[in-house]
Amino acid sequence: MGKELCIFGSLFQAVRSQTTLSQWEISVRAGTHLSNVNQVEAGNQEPNVIIAVKMLLAANADIQSFFTSLSPHLFQSIESSKLPVLSQNEFKKKLNSALLPSDETKIFGILLSECRAATNLSQNCVSSIAKYDHRSLQRVEKGIQIPGVINAAKLVAATGIEIGIFFDLFSKKLQAINATHYK
Repeated sequence: MGKELCIFGSLFQAVRSQTTLSQWEISVRAGTHLSNVNQVEAGNQEPNVIIAVKMLLAANADIQSFFTSLSPHLFQSIESSKLPVLSQNEFKKKLNSALLPSDETKIFGILLSECRAATNLSQNCVSSIAKYDHRSLQRVEKGIQIPGVINAAKLVAATGIEIGIFFDLFSKKLQAINATHYK
């Protein structure tokens, strides 16, 4: 997993370096500790999917492009031969109509479950393709557990959904939830 951690950290560092933002400014905007941003960029820590997206939003990153550039690194660690084929437009319509929970910790699981439903895949199938523990996947979909960003991307990829599109929609839903909380 160490190599994958470095992949996210180095890609994020490249995004941040294109801005004038310091690690401290990113940490304040993302609502996380400065040490977390430092450890992520150093490749020593993998943020959970929510913090990762908040860090990218804090850096004004193009979420879809970021995750699209991450995806080739993931396909070597999942069973890509078993990936289903799905119209990305069908998926976007389905996810756009998904109801928003009031708790940001539940949104990833709900959207992932919608992806599975769109492709008619079982949890066993997705966990097998992503090489992810089945019970952990159940907890993720219930909103009890938040996966790290790399595992989150693998789980999305295992559904056959283009991860750039998924995370772009996820980031917009996350922003919408947070906007209603801070009004």
